Amino acid sequence: MQALRNMQQRFLGHLLGQGGEAIDFIQSSPQASAQQRLDIYATGYRLRLKEALQTDYEKLHAYLGDALFDRLMDAYIDRYPSQATSLRDYSRHMDGLLKSLPPYCDVPVLVEIERIERAFNHSFDAADSEPLRIDALADVPPANWPTMCLGFHASLCLLSNRYNSFPIWQALSNDQVPPEVVDDPVSWLVWRKDLISRYRALSEAEACALRTAISGGNFGELCEGLLAYHAAEDVPQQAVIMLQTWIAEKMVNAIEHDRWSRA
Repeated sequence: MQALRNMQQRFLGHLLGQGGEAIDFIQSSPQASAQQRLDIYATGYRLRLKEALQTDYEKLHAYLGDALFDRLMDAYIDRYPSQATSLRDYSRHMDGLLKSLPPYCDVPVLVEIERIERAFNHSFDAADSEPLRIDALADVPPANWPTMCLGFHASLCLLSNRYNSFPIWQALSNDQVPPEVVDDPVSWLVWRKDLISRYRALSEAEACALRTAISGGNFGELCEGLLAYHAAEDVPQQAVIMLQTWIAEKMVNAIEHDRWSRA
């Protein structure tokens, strides 16, 4: 068993470009030498990782073009070797690489495009849950509304963008020439509803309220944040309208009761 493990580790080291001297375990054939056969495995492994990155970032690929995206993939594979048998989360470090690696770090809209694609990937395969029914609000005692907290569907992603990255993404999705990059500070929401990934832009007020709720803030804290956007007498109504919208769009899956007992 130890000999087998040693062979596996040396073979893996070769695939990852870390040495390993695995050639001793490979036989030559009339068609290819031992080194050639070993290199076929290493090349195939790298191509499989590139295929995973290309699948996750079709729009980023289209925006950068083949040459720049291929350089990005090579840099990513060299810096972040695969650590798991599944490739589902292999591309999770891409935003960090885009922030640090020239020339990509000089184009900050790339990070936003990457996050949009990652949000849609996540919305596709995030764990499912039963959405909250609107009539569940009737069961909340009036005295408990201020400390009421919400649980959200696992697919939900709130993106706070500085640039017009969503219009760029939309153009790329429709095989159109993307617009020039301009400042366009808008928050966008991505989630899954009825097995379909959805997205929409948010007003500043709704983005503030949703950010508070997602981070664990209660309904009272959510209302306090809305005072920056609405008159005090209008805040309760606006907050309830938002809450009803989130429930109708199947974004909410639970009302948390824990804080009631702790208050």
